[in-house]
Amino acid sequence: MINFRIQNYENPFFMDAQARARASVIALWMVYGFGIAGMFSPWKSWFVSMTPASILLSYGILWWNHGAIQRGALQFGLFAFGVGFLSEVMGVNTGFPFGDYSYGALLGLKIWNTPLLIGVNWTLVCYCACTLADRLWSDKRTWGWLLCASLIPVILDVLIEPVAIRLDFWSWESGTPPMQNYAGWWGVSLLIAQAYRVWMPSVIRNPLSGLLLALQFLFFGVLQGL
Repeated sequence: MINFRIQNYENPFFMDAQARARASVIALWMVYGFGIAGMFSPWKSWFVSMTPASILLSYGILWWNHGAIQRGALQFGLFAFGVGFLSEVMGVNTGFPFGDYSYGALLGLKIWNTPLLIGVNWTLVCYCACTLADRLWSDKRTWGWLLCASLIPVILDVLIEPVAIRLDFWSWESGTPPMQNYAGWWGVSLLIAQAYRVWMPSVIRNPLSGLLLALQFLFFGVLQGL
């Protein structure tokens, strides 16, 4: 249950914090609810083609509810995008750190054989994981916080991989993701989580991050049956 009694951070966009949260909850449930239904409908191909739009909308909603975008948040966002994207560039072109794989055309514009959108997705997933860790461990200096923030993306990727392969988001040379992929995910997530606790040392209470993370797990969990 989302608690709408949240601090009304100053935000450069319209609506107060509670109205933003309510509108965002409705939008996210619609996107992921219709997305799940659409994947089992005759219009599946159209819903698959809308994946970039749903990622960008989720990313926008996440930051819209973050509150004031201060220097630390901006540094984290740029770092997470850069590290996530460049790790994928390395992975696609060298096989390190994830293994041998290649991207299809569904995720849009590519640079160095890697969709730019994948950097956005890394930022989104790691931000949500870090804010969940904030809820479980108020002290970011603990190993518990760091392990939680870095392992949640890996667990989510376990659900993402079979769905992404079937929908041709990417493909593995071996047909299935190697264990190296999950080790690589943990290493990149660990690096991004460390940046989060350096640049955003205070506890972040984004009212949408928990819901968005839960919907990601729900979406890819249900789609295991595709």
